[in-house]
Amino acid sequence: MRLLLDDPAYTERLAAFLRSVGQLPVRSGPLALDVAEADAAELEVYLRVWLVLYPDATVRLVN
Repeated sequence: MRLLLDDPAYTERLAAFLRSVGQLPVRSGPLALDVAEADAAELEVYLRVWLVLYPDATVRLVN
């Protein structure tokens, strides 16, 4: 799964959050994270929680 952000200021914040919930994100660019072997439904729940913490951020999940 690839996560695309609109602002590079949030990339590391999202990576740290995902690590804190047991995911293994790999930064694949200033605006992208790859999360191997992640369940899409589970990842969407994590993203909803993260977006509550960072409401100004924009992130898209790409398969």
